[in-house]
Amino acid sequence: MKTKRLFIGTFIESKPLKSKYSKIKKEFGGILPGRWIKPENFHITFKFLGNVPEEEIPEIQDKLKEYLDKLQNAQFELRGLGVFPNAEHPKVLYIKVIDNDGILKKLQKFTEEKMEQLGFKKENRPFIPHITLKRIKSADVEKLKQKLEKYKEVSFGKQSIVELNLIESITNPKGAIYKKIKH
Repeated sequence: MKTKRLFIGTFIESKPLKSKYSKIKKEFGGILPGRWIKPENFHITFKFLGNVPEEEIPEIQDKLKEYLDKLQNAQFELRGLGVFPNAEHPKVLYIKVIDNDGILKKLQKFTEEKMEQLGFKKENRPFIPHITLKRIKSADVEKLKQKLEKYKEVSFGKQSIVELNLIESITNPKGAIYKKIKH
C-alpha cells in the first residue's frame, strides 16, 4: 500500500519576511545549529496527518471541500520570534502569527473536526499559529534569549488571504519539499 506524508496547512507569501530572512539566519546561525527551512516551504500547519494511504486522499479532500483550495479573506500579522518548547530547551525557531480576525483558528478547528470524523487522532495541544524557520540541534541559551528579546516586536509582514491546502511532505537529505495536492 502506497502512502504519502501529509498535513493540512496554508503557505505563507511574505516579501518582508523573505527580505529579513537572511538577516535572521546570520544573527541566529552561530547560536542555533540545525536546519533552516527554505522560504518556499514557509507555512502554517493546521493538522499533521502523517503517512496516509493514497486511496484515502479523495475522502480527506471531500471532507475539506468547503474550504479546500479556496482563497479566504484574512487579517494576520507575522510578528516576533519564539521557540518551542521553551528557551531553555529549544527545538524549533519560529515566527509568531497574530490571528487578528480569527480565521486561522476557525480553519484549524474546522480541519480538526473533519479529520476526527475520519478517525485521525484529535490534537490535545492548543493551536499556536506559527511559521517554522529552523529545526534546532542545540543552542547557546543565553544568547538565544537576548536575540529573541531583540526580535520580540519585529514585524515580518501581514497577510490578507489564506488558502486551506492538503500538502504532501516529501523528505530527502537536503530538506523537505512541500507540495499542494490538487483535487
